[in-house]
Amino acid sequence: MSIDPETPEVETPEPPRGLIGRARHGIKWLNANKKRFFWWWIGYQAIKGTITLSLIWIPLLLIWLRSRGEA
Repeated sequence: MSIDPETPEVETPEPPRGLIGRARHGIKWLNANKKRFFWWWIGYQAIKGTITLSLIWIPLLLIWLRSRGEA
């Protein structure tokens, strides 16, 4: 099998240079993965809300109710 010298070679793209190039590359990557990050964010908020409720708000409610003599 011979390689035709007139056929252009496929070049691999260079990694982006400089701050602007890296930022553009990062934005493209985020846009390509936005559905996955959305669901990661939903999961994070659910876990954070559960921990906050159980470790902060419920104990504060119980302390407040006990101070009023209702619990």
